[in-house]
Amino acid sequence: MVPGTVLRANSAAAIRRAIKFDAAWHPLRITLPFLRDAVTSHPPPALAPRIALRLTSSPASGPERLLGTGNLEQILDDLDELRRLGADTVVLDPYHGDPDETRRPDVAWRALTAVATRWGTAS
Repeated sequence: MVPGTVLRANSAAAIRRAIKFDAAWHPLRITLPFLRDAVTSHPPPALAPRIALRLTSSPASGPERLLGTGNLEQILDDLDELRRLGADTVVLDPYHGDPDETRRPDVAWRALTAVATRWGTAS
């Protein structure tokens, strides 16, 4: 395995592979409880999650809320928590499976800009 390799998957086996190959673990679209449990149970050498960026006008709630989903304060809190859990890289994914979204990138750019602007002043 090449140094700097990133292993993508949301399972204990993926974390074990990351540990075995001294590679970053790249979980995709995850909840905070899942991530906390995963990194506590099997601390990976590096953490580089890909989170859904879905900016809402009001807070999102529920135990199945994906990291990166909610109002701006929730997303900034998610990024702080990811930093505390050891993530030095986070991929913000503003697309949610609808190919037509790529024809309307202005929504994604507004969300990314809002997070980047506030994150830059908050961190």
